[in-house]
Amino acid sequence: MWEKTALWATIFLMGAVAGSMDSVIRQGESMREAWEMQESVLSESCRTWLVRSSFSSVPYFRDDTGKLLQEEDGYLYSYWGGVLARYDADTLEREVLYEAASEQDGRLFCMDGAYIYFLEIPDISPYGKKSILYRIKKDGTGLVVLDENVPDMGMYDGGSSYRQYTAMDIEKDILYLLHDEWVTCYRIKPEGGVEQIDREETLYGMVPAGFRTPDTSGTYFSYWNLPSIPYCAGNFGYFFACSEEYGWLIRVDAGSGIVENMTAGLPEDLRFYDRLLLTHDSLFYSVDQKIWMRRGLESESEWKVWYESEEELRFCGYDESGMYFEAWEEENQSGVWRLYRINREGERTCLFSMEGEHYFSEYPMGFPMKRFLVLGDYLYYFAVTEQGESIYRLLLAEAERGADVRPQLVCIYDENKTNELGYIESVKTGPKGDVNALPTQHDKLYLYEQGEADRKINAFLKKLYREHEAVLAEANEAFCKDFEAEWDDLWEIWEGWFLENNPDIEEQEEKRAVAEESTFTISASISYVSERCLVVDISQYSYRFPGTHGMYWDDYYVFDRRTGERLTLLDFVDNTEEEVEALVSAYLALCELPSDAKGIAQEPERFFLTAEGVGIHFDVYELSSYASGAQDIIIPYEEFRIKEGMTP
Repeated sequence: MWEKTALWATIFLMGAVAGSMDSVIRQGESMREAWEMQESVLSESCRTWLVRSSFSSVPYFRDDTGKLLQEEDGYLYSYWGGVLARYDADTLEREVLYEAASEQDGRLFCMDGAYIYFLEIPDISPYGKKSILYRIKKDGTGLVVLDENVPDMGMYDGGSSYRQYTAMDIEKDILYLLHDEWVTCYRIKPEGGVEQIDREETLYGMVPAGFRTPDTSGTYFSYWNLPSIPYCAGNFGYFFACSEEYGWLIRVDAGSGIVENMTAGLPEDLRFYDRLLLTHDSLFYSVDQKIWMRRGLESESEWKVWYESEEELRFCGYDESGMYFEAWEEENQSGVWRLYRINREGERTCLFSMEGEHYFSEYPMGFPMKRFLVLGDYLYYFAVTEQGESIYRLLLAEAERGADVRPQLVCIYDENKTNELGYIESVKTGPKGDVNALPTQHDKLYLYEQGEADRKINAFLKKLYREHEAVLAEANEAFCKDFEAEWDDLWEIWEGWFLENNPDIEEQEEKRAVAEESTFTISASISYVSERCLVVDISQYSYRFPGTHGMYWDDYYVFDRRTGERLTLLDFVDNTEEEVEALVSAYLALCELPSDAKGIAQEPERFFLTAEGVGIHFDVYELSSYASGAQDIIIPYEEFRIKEGMTP
């Protein structure tokens, strides 16, 4: 009882100082609700007095932590393609600081003072190697191994998909390696080393019982776009936590543990979508990417409609000038990508537009705020082009003046190896006129013929493509036959879904539209290349409307680049068939998958190579459920006896 008495006494004194009894009453009512929330939900040890003035906005800042590109002192830093590098911000001249054995997650580095901290995760199946934590100076000198045995998750997503860290951050003297609720924490010692500490000794120990970090997966209540706990605590002095059970987002004062409900005022059905974005002075919520709501970070702020748009707008980033959004619009039988800036008053300016599909519609790894970086006169962004997954920059100052501005390539993450060594011939079919047909696409890879080996590989591929053409023709024949026989049922399903948006559609147009919902694609690409070996991945995807999901599968073809001959696993290693089966079985067991690898060495389409090991592929459903996906087991080269001259 004394706690509540003290609380109300505090309220009265605060109101008396303010000189407004109405303010006291309103504040008291709000605090009564907050107290009841804490008393009914939080454990006794987590309850705190909620002082409304504990939360507010902060001056504008730019913090690149966790982004795919980070800037400091005139340099741009990235960890793309396994290469830790810095670029001169003016000339884009690249300086390699460190190169890993394989491609790495571009988010797993962060900077603090004179140093860069980064993680190297070998591209092999679990338990073959451990992750390594490094520190290096920003000029590329002083490389130090801080921990060569970084704890792994010990967890799997759907069988063999090994959970790995997804972000790094530093707050004060604590280095955080993050993955959902799993956090590995290191205290940075004054002399430069690190010591691992328990998460309860860090900010994560302040998360109230029953709440999770906002980016926790495994629940529909998650906010992937909110920055990490260390990021928020370092820049705002408080951080966010959420609860699926209670249906809220709260913020927690990093010093006192005081909490506040942030979703009060939002309709209940809008509290469960990943459309919450944080800036230095506001929270923004996208109702349907057309209506944007805003509330200030001061505790007394309320949710209000900030901007309404006829088209869908996707958040890119913000700076002192306003918020940046992208929109993809159908125009003149093609697409146009537009970049808008909306200032704090809701006034919109189109800064840039481009026809075509240079910009992609999916965010890398689900993090839109990490895709974009506004820096000075430039907008840096992640895109997929013929060159591969890349970062580009756009000169906003010139774009705003109406100049014809073209994006400038900064760096390539996942370079398209196919374009380096060959080209793609794409053949498409589909409904035309009064003829219904299965929409198909056949992407045929051919090497540039620089020698006899290339010609021999092309001859092999041409023969393979003829087999694919027969498969596509057979699938189309079956589709057309079934389509006419099942049309009445298909139309009934189609009518329920789409007729409302197409009230004047004619029957043949209806048939063509329904037919176009199905697809069958076969695509060839180069997945790995070394001086000695070339790996071609033939992927297939088939979907028949109105199925729940499509089916996909992959076949791999490993070629000797000197002879043009196709290699099997036993051509590559000097192990016996029985030794190969035992080794693959052991790795399958480590991945908690069915471990019978009998006959695996006699199935060459499963065999592929990577920068660090031998891969064995299992298609969807072979070892586990559809949701678990296809499974790839990658075994380090040193586990095998590689034949002389075959080292990749």
